[in-house]
Amino acid sequence: MTVLSVILTLLLLFVPLIPTFWAIQDIPKRKFISPKRKIIWFFTVSTIPFFGALVYLIFERKKTEPIVYMTGNNA
Repeated sequence: MTVLSVILTLLLLFVPLIPTFWAIQDIPKRKFISPKRKIIWFFTVSTIPFFGALVYLIFERKKTEPIVYMTGNNA
């Protein structure tokens, strides 16, 4: 195996996982219409890695907003 074929193989295996990992870490940080919807999206992204994540990131993410955590420093 040449170095180029190793690099191409790694890219083909790991680049599609980037949106999946991004969606998995993003879903818990966002407000959804209901907790059930959040669980469904988490399940979808986890079981259909690349395509589920793309659908979430393109369509569902813009319907949600980030969860804002209040800190104890109210100065």
